Amino acid sequence: MRRRILKWLSLAALLLAGLLSSLPASWLSWPVSRYSDGHWGVADARGTVWDGGAKLVYLGPAGEVQSMSPLAWKWQPKALLSGLLVWHLDSAGQPGMLQLGFSKQEVRGLALSLPVAALANLSKTWQAARLGGELQLNIPQLARQGKEISGALQVAWRGASSPLTTALPFGSYQLDVAGAAQGMSLTLSTLEGPLLINGQGALPAGGAFHMEGSAESPPDKYDALKPLMLMLGQPAGPASVHWQLKPGA
Repeated sequence: MRRRILKWLSLAALLLAGLLSSLPASWLSWPVSRYSDGHWGVADARGTVWDGGAKLVYLGPAGEVQSMSPLAWKWQPKALLSGLLVWHLDSAGQPGMLQLGFSKQEVRGLALSLPVAALANLSKTWQAARLGGELQLNIPQLARQGKEISGALQVAWRGASSPLTTALPFGSYQLDVAGAAQGMSLTLSTLEGPLLINGQGALPAGGAFHMEGSAESPPDKYDALKPLMLMLGQPAGPASVHWQLKPGA
């Protein structure tokens, strides 16, 4: 009897493994849509969830579709011997890796881009500003072990634009995120452009996100940038504003 039960359990395990190995990459659309409340989806899916590729897309309220750059992945079954799920990644021709384990999760070498309008639609203020440009996400290495986060990532906003100003583009910016023992620290800086935006923030482990900084314009550009700056924050000088991001603000 015991031998028969083990036989059936082994057969069931093999059947389950076979079903999982053949799950099409398009299946990812269901969890992505569910956990994003229908705001995000998956397009151009090919292969399986173990060995395939796809694009993450933002589905706007008016039916617009904003697409992220393509991502490909390939599962590494040998990692199971170490109790890990590991995929090799390919994003924009850059090799990377995703590692999932019970005690540690890590991603390396991930590079993705998408139109900033995809994220601007998540905020009524940003949506009203009709922000344009491209976001570039780069993760050289980022890991989480328990509550501790190590590594870093960068998000660059290139060619920032808005119909609220005639200064086009009004700048390019970069957000640097660094892991720490108790969460993550954030630093926003200006790469180029007339509108200088800088800030500092933090995302504590188990705490609330907060960030604040300033935006400053050259005197000769202030009239052109003023509508955008006043939407961003409160006046703090002849040609500057103070802004803050936090829950409820």
